[in-house]
Amino acid sequence: MSLIDKHSKALFWILMLIAQGCAFILFKDLADISQWWVQSTREFTMAVWYLRWPLAITTLIALAAAIYLRHKNRQILSTPLVALLAVVCLFNWYSGFLNTKLMFRAKLGGDALFVSTDKAPEYLKEMLHASYDKERFNSVDEISVMVLETDQGARAYTDYYMLQPHVADAGTIEGEEVVMTYCGLTNMGIAYSPVIGEQPLKLRAMTQLRNNLVMADSNTGEPIQQFWGTLERDGEHGPAMKQWATIRMPFGSFRQLYPDGKVFINGIRQQSNNPLVRAFDTLIRDGMMVHAVRTLQWQSNEPAFPTIKQFDERLPRKQLVYGLNIGNDYVAYTKQFIDAHGDLLNVRIGDRPVVIYYDQKFDSVAAYYNHSNQPINSVDLFGNSDQGKLRRVETLKNAVFWFIWYDFNKTTDVNRA
Repeated sequence: MSLIDKHSKALFWILMLIAQGCAFILFKDLADISQWWVQSTREFTMAVWYLRWPLAITTLIALAAAIYLRHKNRQILSTPLVALLAVVCLFNWYSGFLNTKLMFRAKLGGDALFVSTDKAPEYLKEMLHASYDKERFNSVDEISVMVLETDQGARAYTDYYMLQPHVADAGTIEGEEVVMTYCGLTNMGIAYSPVIGEQPLKLRAMTQLRNNLVMADSNTGEPIQQFWGTLERDGEHGPAMKQWATIRMPFGSFRQLYPDGKVFINGIRQQSNNPLVRAFDTLIRDGMMVHAVRTLQWQSNEPAFPTIKQFDERLPRKQLVYGLNIGNDYVAYTKQFIDAHGDLLNVRIGDRPVVIYYDQKFDSVAAYYNHSNQPINSVDLFGNSDQGKLRRVETLKNAVFWFIWYDFNKTTDVNRA
C-alpha cells in the first residue's frame, strides 16, 4: 500500500478543507449576497479581490484532487456526502468568482439600446408592471429617469433598466466618451468619463460595499468606487474620473423638455435571444435584485444590507436627498426644503456661489454655479436665468438615500439656506 493510499482519508479532508475555505472566502467577500450574514472590512475584501485568481484556481485543484482520492478509496466518505460537499464548494466558488460578472453585463458601445421618446412608452409599460416599479409609479409619465445632455442629444435612464448592467453607454460629451453608472441600493446615477489620469477604463460592476456600488476596470482589474470615481486603493482624494452633470425627473417631464431625446431600454428580452440567458436574467433581476432593492431598500427603514452601523438622525434614514459638494464642503438638500423656501436658494458652497432650484412643474431639482456677483432671482432647468446662462454643478447626486450620503460624507451640512 502506497503512502498516499495509507493516508488518503487524511489527505482527502485536508484538500477538501482547502477547497471549501478558499471558496468560502470568495463567496464571503465577492458575492455581495453574503453580506446579509457576514461582513469583512473594505481592506480585506479588496485583498480577496486581488487574490481572486489564486483562490479560484486553488479551490478547483484542491477539490479535484479530493474527489480523485475519493474515487481511489471509496471508503473515505459516502457518495451523497461527497457530492454535497462538492456542490457547496462549487456554489461558493461560482458565486464569488463568476456570478457578478455574469449578472451585471455592462451595456457599452453597440450593446446599449436607445429609443425615441415616442417609442419608449411601449417599453416602459412593460417595466411599469415589473415588481420593482409597480408600487412606486402609477403611470409611465411618473417613472423616474436620470437625464444626461450629450453630444448626441439628451439621454434618459430608468432605475429598473439600469439595475442589472449598472454601467451603460452614454455617448460623448464635448467629444469625450461618457458612461452612466448606477447603484440601485443607493438610488444614485453618476455620469463619468471612463478615464483616470491617462488610463482608459472599461467599467463593469464588481460588488457592493456598505450599500454602494464598487466597479472594476476590465482592462486592469482595478476596483473603482462609484461614489468618488477613484481607484479604491486611492480613496476619496485620489485621481478621479471626470463627472458630468445629471438631473432627475419623471419621464413625462423628460419628453416635454427633450422631445427629441432618447431613452435607454434594457428589458429581459432585449438582453438576449437565448432562452437560458433570459431565464437567468429573470431570476437575477426580477427575483434577487428586485427583492433586495424594492423590498429591502424602499420598503424598510433599515439598509438592505446590514453593513452600515452609524446613522445621522437629522433626516429620516431613507429620505431622498440631493447632495453636492465643492471641494470638501458637502451639503444635502431635501426637495421639501427647497420648495418651502420659494423653489430657489442662493447659497455658498465651498468657495463658490451656487443656486439650488426646484421646478415644481417638472418635479426636478437642479444646482447651478452662479457666475455673476448678483443673487439669482429666476432660473429654469436649462440654466437660463435673469443673470445669463448658468452651468450645472456636476457633483450633484440626485435623490440619493440620506443614510448612504451621510455614510460617505460625515461632515455634510443639511438644507443650508
